Amino acid sequence: MITNLDPIKKSKDSSLGKLRSYSEVVEYLDALPQIDYNDQVLVRMKQLDSLFDNVSSKVDTVLVGGTNGKSSTIHFAAKLLQTEGFKVGTAYSSHFLAYNERVIVNFETIGNKPFTDIVNDVINVAETKNIKATSFEILTIASLLHFVAEKVDVVILEVGYGGKYDATTICNPKIAAVTRIAEDHRGLLGEDLDKVSFEMSEIAKPGCWFISAEQSKIRLQKMKTFVEERDVKWAMPIRKLASLPYIFEQLYGRIASLGERIAQIYVEDIKGKFSPFLRGNLLATQKGQRGRPTLEAKRHSELHPIKTLKSFWGEQFDLLKGRFELLDKEKPSILLDNACNLDAYTNLFLGIRLLHYQKPIKGLALIIGFSKSMNAMEAIKVVRYLLKKVSGQIFFVPLPNDMVSHDPQDLAVMAKELNVKAKACSSFTEAFEQAKTVVDERDGLIGIAGSTRLVSEYWKLRGIKKF
Repeated sequence: MITNLDPIKKSKDSSLGKLRSYSEVVEYLDALPQIDYNDQVLVRMKQLDSLFDNVSSKVDTVLVGGTNGKSSTIHFAAKLLQTEGFKVGTAYSSHFLAYNERVIVNFETIGNKPFTDIVNDVINVAETKNIKATSFEILTIASLLHFVAEKVDVVILEVGYGGKYDATTICNPKIAAVTRIAEDHRGLLGEDLDKVSFEMSEIAKPGCWFISAEQSKIRLQKMKTFVEERDVKWAMPIRKLASLPYIFEQLYGRIASLGERIAQIYVEDIKGKFSPFLRGNLLATQKGQRGRPTLEAKRHSELHPIKTLKSFWGEQFDLLKGRFELLDKEKPSILLDNACNLDAYTNLFLGIRLLHYQKPIKGLALIIGFSKSMNAMEAIKVVRYLLKKVSGQIFFVPLPNDMVSHDPQDLAVMAKELNVKAKACSSFTEAFEQAKTVVDERDGLIGIAGSTRLVSEYWKLRGIKKF
């Protein structure tokens, strides 16, 4: 059972029920519906939150939603906030090999024992009160309990689906951020992108800050009007303060900018701390200060140099696992990416082209599965454009673990109709073995994308069970 939840009061029902092992907790979570989106989500979350002494209100929170780039935004913002001296908890909505990957404090993954204890207590409370929570709902409450127990300063949570019925909206965030809105989000959240934008904007609560990396100026203006009508504080659109290393500026520049803006708003507007570092300027002036810096200020800056964003990104830039993760020590090189929609594929393929311009790729093999929600023909057209620039072929596979996906044979037929060299495979292992035979061992590239679970298949094939 949990022993370190001071000052959080445990639920009186948390010690009831089964004492599960780590593997039993994982098995339990795997058997649950993973995520849901309707008004009952909020009913269940409010019940659980109340039973755990309203844990959602015990720590400052930031919510990050959007079509793509949520986890990378969280990662970047957390690095910046930690550099500013804050203890940061991050909660992600997906994982590759272990649920532990979703719960991080200052870039330290939660251990098996605390994970087991906390999640087991939430499960027992849910069962005792007959709350039919999804795994995402259980993990959201469990992660908040862990963060409060670890006395973090601020928690950044990745929104699941996005919008007012998301489990993370149990929190009253200090900042709500939306990466961008793309066609792939149409359907569940709305029939057109404006409705999707409004629905997703409802992760913001009155009094909190709202910021977005959306590229459409028209949609940004509509979102501004919408959130201000709800007494939400609008933050000006982002601007890049310092470039990321090549090629990542082109792929993640806007996302890094959003991370910078989240960190700056939290540090300066919420905590009231002046931060030249997050302003991207050694001689940035404090509010109300005018004119050029004094000679004394210049001498002080020379003797006590402040870390700049430029040097920070140059020295500390990295990406989360499975986000354009290039394993260039392998033969051939492997590129892992959790892209699972058209917008994400477009960014991934841009990155592959940039790699090719940097150093010619001698043979490209893509191992990809498309979910049923994907417009397969449009996705194959994006692949076709890539293969016109970089010679190679695609291997279609079914998505693992009973995920609903397009039949690889049907995809291969569609691809061939568009003159795309393609082959259907019955499994990831089959596709991987064949892919290795069609690329140069030294300068070839095998790209793997389609879902987090498909990327996980590579690690499992390597015999790696936990990062």
